[in-house]
Amino acid sequence: MSSSTKNFLDKFFDLCREYQEEIPPQKMAEILRDYADRLDG
Repeated sequence: MSSSTKNFLDKFFDLCREYQEEIPPQKMAEILRDYADRLDG
């Protein structure tokens, strides 16, 4: 895994932890699926 990828993932997971009280993990997963669909589309 490249350094930039690891750095992104570390920041991403920190962000998820920061917001998990307000946004349920299932909702975060739904948002990420929507984002992936937009990238594919």
